[in-house]
Amino acid sequence: MSDKFIIAVDAQIAALVPRFLANRAADVDKIRAALAGADFEAVRVVAHGMKGSGGGYGFPEISRLGAAMEEGAQRRDAAAISALATSLETYLENIEIKSEDGQMIDHRSTTPGS
Repeated sequence: MSDKFIIAVDAQIAALVPRFLANRAADVDKIRAALAGADFEAVRVVAHGMKGSGGGYGFPEISRLGAAMEEGAQRRDAAAISALATSLETYLENIEIKSEDGQMIDHRSTTPGS
Protein backbone atom coordinates (compact mmCIF):
# COMPACT_ATOMS: atom_id res chain seq x y z
CA MET A 1 0.00 0.00 0.00
CA SER A 2 1.49 3.35 -0.98
CA ASP A 3 -1.34 5.61 0.13
CA LYS A 4 -0.37 7.88 2.99
CA PHE A 5 -2.76 8.66 5.80
CA ILE A 6 -2.32 12.29 6.82
CA ILE A 7 -3.49 12.72 10.39
CA ALA A 8 -3.78 16.11 12.07
CA VAL A 9 -3.20 15.98 15.81
CA ASP A 10 -4.03 18.41 18.56
CA ALA A 11 -1.11 20.71 19.35
CA GLN A 12 -1.39 19.85 23.05
CA ILE A 13 -0.53 16.20 22.41
CA ALA A 14 1.66 16.50 19.32
CA ALA A 15 4.84 15.86 21.32
CA LEU A 16 3.36 12.62 22.68
CA VAL A 17 2.31 11.16 19.34
CA PRO A 18 5.68 9.81 18.14
CA ARG A 19 6.11 7.71 21.31
CA PHE A 20 2.47 6.58 21.14
CA LEU A 21 2.99 5.34 17.56
CA ALA A 22 6.30 3.67 18.42
CA ASN A 23 4.53 1.83 21.22
CA ARG A 24 1.82 0.65 18.81
CA ALA A 25 4.52 -0.67 16.46
CA ALA A 26 5.99 -2.55 19.43
CA ASP A 27 2.49 -3.87 20.12
CA VAL A 28 2.48 -5.51 16.69
CA ASP A 29 5.58 -7.47 17.74
CA LYS A 30 3.99 -8.36 21.10
CA ILE A 31 0.83 -9.60 19.38
CA ARG A 32 2.79 -11.73 16.92
CA ALA A 33 4.87 -13.22 19.75
CA ALA A 34 1.73 -13.96 21.74
CA LEU A 35 0.12 -15.59 18.70
CA ALA A 36 3.20 -17.77 18.21
CA GLY A 37 2.60 -19.10 21.72
CA ALA A 38 -1.20 -19.24 21.32
CA ASP A 39 -1.46 -16.74 24.20
CA PHE A 40 -4.80 -15.20 23.30
CA GLU A 41 -5.12 -13.51 26.69
CA ALA A 42 -1.91 -11.54 26.03
CA VAL A 43 -3.27 -10.57 22.61
CA ARG A 44 -6.54 -9.48 24.22
CA VAL A 45 -4.79 -7.30 26.80
CA VAL A 46 -2.59 -5.53 24.22
CA ALA A 47 -5.48 -5.08 21.81
CA HIS A 48 -7.75 -3.76 24.56
CA GLY A 49 -5.16 -1.07 25.34
CA MET A 50 -5.06 -0.02 21.69
CA LYS A 51 -8.83 0.07 21.53
CA GLY A 52 -8.94 2.42 24.50
CA SER A 53 -6.12 4.76 23.57
CA GLY A 54 -6.24 5.22 19.80
CA GLY A 55 -9.12 7.67 19.66
CA GLY A 56 -7.73 9.79 22.48
CA TYR A 57 -4.60 10.42 20.44
CA GLY A 58 -6.56 11.10 17.26
CA PHE A 59 -6.21 7.66 15.68
CA PRO A 60 -9.65 6.05 15.54
CA GLU A 61 -8.29 3.44 13.10
CA ILE A 62 -5.96 2.16 15.83
CA SER A 63 -8.95 1.88 18.16
CA ARG A 64 -10.93 0.04 15.48
CA LEU A 65 -8.12 -2.42 14.80
CA GLY A 66 -7.55 -2.92 18.54
CA ALA A 67 -11.24 -3.68 19.07
CA ALA A 68 -11.24 -6.16 16.19
CA MET A 69 -8.11 -7.89 17.54
CA GLU A 70 -9.64 -8.05 21.00
CA GLU A 71 -12.71 -9.74 19.54
CA GLY A 72 -10.46 -12.10 17.58
CA ALA A 73 -8.62 -13.01 20.78
CA GLN A 74 -11.89 -13.77 22.52
CA ARG A 75 -12.78 -16.10 19.62
CA ARG A 76 -9.22 -17.51 19.56
CA ASP A 77 -9.05 -16.65 15.85
CA ALA A 78 -5.33 -16.54 15.12
CA ALA A 79 -5.78 -15.97 11.37
CA ALA A 80 -7.97 -12.91 11.90
CA ILE A 81 -5.61 -11.48 14.51
CA SER A 82 -2.61 -12.01 12.25
CA ALA A 83 -4.34 -10.23 9.36
CA LEU A 84 -5.34 -7.36 11.65
CA ALA A 85 -1.80 -7.05 13.01
CA THR A 86 -0.56 -6.77 9.43
CA SER A 87 -3.19 -4.10 8.76
CA LEU A 88 -2.02 -2.17 11.81
CA GLU A 89 1.60 -2.46 10.72
CA THR A 90 0.74 -1.18 7.24
CA TYR A 91 -1.30 1.67 8.70
CA LEU A 92 1.55 2.70 10.99
CA GLU A 93 4.04 2.60 8.11
CA ASN A 94 1.85 4.91 6.04
CA ILE A 95 0.90 7.57 8.58
CA GLU A 96 2.05 11.14 8.09
CA ILE A 97 1.45 13.33 11.12
CA LYS A 98 0.95 17.06 11.14
CA SER A 99 0.15 19.41 13.97
CA GLU A 100 -2.82 21.74 13.86
CA ASP A 101 -0.50 24.50 12.63
CA GLY A 102 0.39 22.36 9.59
CA GLN A 103 3.90 21.32 10.61
CA MET A 104 4.84 17.73 9.83
CA ILE A 105 5.90 15.66 12.84
CA ASP A 106 8.65 13.06 12.45
CA HIS A 107 7.56 9.94 14.30
CA ARG A 108 9.65 7.25 12.65
CA SER A 109 12.84 7.61 14.68
CA THR A 110 11.17 7.35 18.08
CA THR A 111 11.73 4.24 20.17
CA PRO A 112 9.01 2.64 22.28
CA GLY A 113 8.73 3.45 25.94
CA SER A 114 6.36 4.79 28.51
